[in-house]
Amino acid sequence: MNPHPAEPSVPATDRTHNHRIGARGETIAREHLERRGCTILAQNWRHRDGELDLIVRDGETVVAVEVKTRTGLGYGHPLEAITPRKAHRIRRLLGAWARAHTARGTRLRVDAIGIVLRDGERPRLDHLQGVA
Repeated sequence: MNPHPAEPSVPATDRTHNHRIGARGETIAREHLERRGCTILAQNWRHRDGELDLIVRDGETVVAVEVKTRTGLGYGHPLEAITPRKAHRIRRLLGAWARAHTARGTRLRVDAIGIVLRDGERPRLDHLQGVA
């Protein structure tokens, strides 16, 4: 039985494939952020209300980074999956992280990174700052 009735059932092999694609995208995003001088504070931080893919320090700002990875554009660009509602939820989760890690009063920001992975091509990465 599907624990999320609003979501279609996904075969286990597809979930494993999607998990690998997502993990690869997060690695690419993490490396991109480190090259830009960011410090990784957490990855896949879980809270009862959801999960944050990456939490980084960018200068004096703590940033939650949502990473969306796809192997093509058949379903649109990966960043299109970040709706205003999802961005707001990520912002709330970042606030919960900041409270849990005594980072109150710190500037907070939500970024999004979209990655397209195509066989035989370099990954295409788009980084949007301040989406929420």
